[in-house]
Amino acid sequence: MAEQNVRKKLTIQDIARISGLSTATVDRVLNNRPGVKESTRTRVENALKQGGPELQPLTSRHIAFVIDAGSSFIEIVRASLERVKYAFPHISFTFDSVLNCEREQLSFCQTLKSRIANSDGVVLVSREDMLINSEVREAAGKGVPIVSLTSDMPHSAAYIGVDEVSVGANAALFMGRMIRQKSAKVVFVASSTYRAQEEREMGFRRVMRSEFPHLSVIEKINSNDESDGTYKIIRDFLAQNPDVAGIYNLAGGNRGVARALNEAGLTGKTIFIGHELTEHTQKLLEQGGMDIVFAHDMDREVSGCIEAIDKLCRGVKPERSYYPSLIYTRYSRF
Repeated sequence: MAEQNVRKKLTIQDIARISGLSTATVDRVLNNRPGVKESTRTRVENALKQGGPELQPLTSRHIAFVIDAGSSFIEIVRASLERVKYAFPHISFTFDSVLNCEREQLSFCQTLKSRIANSDGVVLVSREDMLINSEVREAAGKGVPIVSLTSDMPHSAAYIGVDEVSVGANAALFMGRMIRQKSAKVVFVASSTYRAQEEREMGFRRVMRSEFPHLSVIEKINSNDESDGTYKIIRDFLAQNPDVAGIYNLAGGNRGVARALNEAGLTGKTIFIGHELTEHTQKLLEQGGMDIVFAHDMDREVSGCIEAIDKLCRGVKPERSYYPSLIYTRYSRF
């Protein structure tokens, strides 16, 4: 790969690269914020010394984003990459995406194979299947790091995202405390075999079972992550189950759920908890169509993926750490 010179003045990104820490951690150290380990502070101080007045050249790299998800999540990741990419002037990017309801397995697998062959690393969001798992495993053997964003994959070099089991557990905690009936039905909505959704379900069921045994988790509804399809599924379900006290949507299609609840006259009566802060879910929160939204600090997570691949290419194994999940209600400051 070609080499390029960078600025003489150390930036937070420079210090993060040299120290092997995240830019957020470096920022906490430089601003003397509490909760920083002494060993972390030492790493930043050493990086400042190593950088010196002139930095060593950065190696130019190419990183591919390959995303299999619902339309809202794809746009969240795409927008974050557009915002953060300027902090990594030595890295070029490609972005491939496919709606999970339209994904053709062999075609998606071929896209991933092509990006692995022509990139220094890949940021991947995908459901699990044998072909994808095989490609990720082979990439590891070739020394091309695959970093899983949000939904972990077997054999990936690193995972960047939140603790999804904890998120599901928190959703159950809010749900259980917000439902006032002594006996009630709760349902959750999922889509495909994403590990993130399976882990959310695990945490949700665990807390429901242990702390709210008077609430019945009656069914798992499978959606396609898109609003229109989810609306039809929830509409038909509510026609048969009008007494549902709570819905937890692990997947996409929040507008479809809200529309079905509204048409059934259940808005404000049935607790509705979902994921991902978009312009649509923000409006639903403000208007009372949703009660709680769990969200990713996606700019931070996308930057973390890029930093992880950069470290792996330099032979540095990134530390496994979870990013905080963000929680929004109608009273949050957006």
